[in-house]
Amino acid sequence: MMHLEELQNTDVRCAKNETILWKYHTERFSLWIKEKIPNNSKDHSQRLRWLAFGPRNIAHTYKGFIVNGYRYHTDDMQRKTQNSGVAYEAFSMCRASAKDSRQQADIVTYYGVIKEIILLDYHMFQVPLFKCSWAHKGRGLKEEDGFTLVNLHMNQSTFANDPYIMPSQAKQVFYSREEDSSPWYVVMRAPPRGYHELETEEEICSATLAVQPEEDMGDQSSDDESFCVRNDCEGQLIYE
Repeated sequence: MMHLEELQNTDVRCAKNETILWKYHTERFSLWIKEKIPNNSKDHSQRLRWLAFGPRNIAHTYKGFIVNGYRYHTDDMQRKTQNSGVAYEAFSMCRASAKDSRQQADIVTYYGVIKEIILLDYHMFQVPLFKCSWAHKGRGLKEEDGFTLVNLHMNQSTFANDPYIMPSQAKQVFYSREEDSSPWYVVMRAPPRGYHELETEEEICSATLAVQPEEDMGDQSSDDESFCVRNDCEGQLIYE
């Protein structure tokens, strides 16, 4: 939010145009955060300094992940039980009203399916990401008879630069197709199932990694070999 506010305060185009605002935010954030938090900073935690420094150029991908009591899989698992549907509540810049062109922040819910589960290595710790295919706001989302319906078969060019969310940000949903020939799906919320470490211990130990073929320019050693990657939730990597 600080970077967004700074862009709006320093560039009038960002204050008036949401598309330009998010374009500049995406392009400039990594350099902005490195300037705000240098490697030798004494005012920031070690974790923040490593985040600002950036991850290695190698990432691992997985087919499953457990977080906050939910089991997630990528949609190519083709399981009988759906586990790839996600909802994400995000702050978005919107027009104040039809007659007022000023931008204001509001919470918007996005619906999608998980395409990839990626584990980034920040040298001293790891951070998971869900890469998702999202339903478009407006033409890909509608309300009928108290139900939310989404179209999951639309072009993804709108989300080409921003398809990722953190697993801790995801809320699991299921999709029920309106009819066999329809591109529309009814959204159903999923209750947490209470998965925990003991249920997936064997799967974690036997997990296989798909390593992206990119050269790693950073230090090859790591002080943290644990699969516990966040402090605010109990996430576990799984494979089935």
